[in-house]
Amino acid sequence: MIDRLKPRLAGLKRGITARSRPTGEDNARVLRARGESLNSITFRDAVPADIPALAELHVTTWNATYNTASGPTIETRTWQWNQVFSKENRRDFVLVLEDRNGRLIGFTWGKPHEGEFEGELSKIYLRWEYHGLGLGRRMMAETARRFLDRGIHSFILFAELSNPTLGFYDRMGGERLLDDRGRFGGAYGWRDARRLVA
Repeated sequence: MIDRLKPRLAGLKRGITARSRPTGEDNARVLRARGESLNSITFRDAVPADIPALAELHVTTWNATYNTASGPTIETRTWQWNQVFSKENRRDFVLVLEDRNGRLIGFTWGKPHEGEFEGELSKIYLRWEYHGLGLGRRMMAETARRFLDRGIHSFILFAELSNPTLGFYDRMGGERLLDDRGRFGGAYGWRDARRLVA
């Protein structure tokens, strides 16, 4: 009984959280008022010097996504990102977006994955004030390109059912993957990463 209620409760929470967010039109208006444009936002690969800003961004966007203030701390995220960047012979990548002032506004983290899918999009976050502007699509395309550059042609993503952006993964062509009991638990797969780049 509880297992059957979990998806419904997650969907309810997801809907409430999503309705509390600004629309793409609102964000576009605010972007223009700040004197910014989408052309002023750049994509690049993260470097170790980005860790402090990346940790802050990770905490801010995670807390905003799940509508909480009790997520992991900046100290925890800093430690985690230090672990990622300290590994030798890395096959993963961290892609960041920055505004015209060099402030990080979004990131993705992709890495190899064992199993049916060759890669895993472990993290994808964007500050809420930049949602609805087409940047998410660009993030997915750039992420797919980086996977392909590493010889990874398919990837999987594991999302929380309460994540208010689940519909975005559907719109991006993600295949909802079902567990052995035929239930969707938040896993999405892209069997051909080239489709996101085209």
